[in-house]
Amino acid sequence: MRLDLWLRRVCLLKSRSLAKRGCRSGDILLAGEPVKESHALRPGEILTLRFPSREMEIEVLVIPEGNVPKKEAASHYRVIEERATGDSRIEI
Repeated sequence: MRLDLWLRRVCLLKSRSLAKRGCRSGDILLAGEPVKESHALRPGEILTLRFPSREMEIEVLVIPEGNVPKKEAASHYRVIEERATGDSRIEI
């Protein structure tokens, strides 16, 4: 599944266009390196998401087959680390 679609389906971002903007600006990283929104995501990969007030490092656990209910979204990834920041980054 494409990275931008996965981020939307597991409720980490509100839209695929935000994911695209985050990838192009360098606010979404895969294993510490810039990544394209079209990257075929696999379980076990480590993503870094830079938001306006925090930065999250997450491990992809599950690639869903379809839409994910909001209550179950967090079961598709594991938060490795979450840090507060003061940067202006992608808006959620």
